[in-house]
Amino acid sequence: MMSIVFEVNNEWAFRFAKSHQGSLDLEKEIKVLPYIESTVSLSLPHFDFIGKQENGLYFVGYKKLGGMLLEEHSLTTFSKAEVQSLVQSLSLFIKQMQSIPVEFAKEWGVPAISLKTKFLELDQEVKKKVFPCLDEKTRSYVSSRFQSYLNSKDYHDYQPTFIHGDLSPNHFLVDHETKKLTGIIDFGDMCISDPDYELIYILEDCGTEITRDLLSSLGESKVEDRLNKISYFVTFDQLRYIIEGLNRRDRTWIQEGLTELKREMQENRDEC
Repeated sequence: MMSIVFEVNNEWAFRFAKSHQGSLDLEKEIKVLPYIESTVSLSLPHFDFIGKQENGLYFVGYKKLGGMLLEEHSLTTFSKAEVQSLVQSLSLFIKQMQSIPVEFAKEWGVPAISLKTKFLELDQEVKKKVFPCLDEKTRSYVSSRFQSYLNSKDYHDYQPTFIHGDLSPNHFLVDHETKKLTGIIDFGDMCISDPDYELIYILEDCGTEITRDLLSSLGESKVEDRLNKISYFVTFDQLRYIIEGLNRRDRTWIQEGLTELKREMQENRDEC
């Protein structure tokens, strides 16, 4: 969506921003990654080349990181021991990111995101753009999800931390043989926000059991409460996906978002 990446001689990766937002995200990585690469134990992109395209958008070049990129459903091929190893490595990475003082992150230009404000705005956009595509039952479900999240005081009582913001499997590099996590890429969504938001794509792409194990590894005492809270983020992400499809006039995206929304409704019938 934001960038295009070219592999050169199986050694280098050159990433070119495709949009203004993509360029802003890449600029954020250019500024921040040098400060955090000494804090985390996993490999991160180290930009050896930084420049601007003729259209003014950023590009970077860096030595390819070791390991293979996972895909959305790659973990289904992992053994139980390999999954647990991945969970422990992710837990350590998240803790290391959260150990970076928020004040430092702000000085580096990392934005602070209020999820309540973000999802209030999304609620209004969904009513305007997505509701015409939904039947009455689905509109009722979506409205109840927004109301439950926005009206829950506990969900908004948190200590903001520094987060990666896009921890999905296709940003994980693992060793070909051992399947151990070796690196993380794509830090364009770094922000200061609710630490629970860091697990949105873990739940969405890796499933409940892995997310539950990760929460336990992070020392969370109210695992089921946190899982429920993160499930709202997943709902809102599907709605955002539908909006992006509508904006791009891409029926594939729209249908994929609607399908996931329907599937979720079946799993949460008590809220329909």
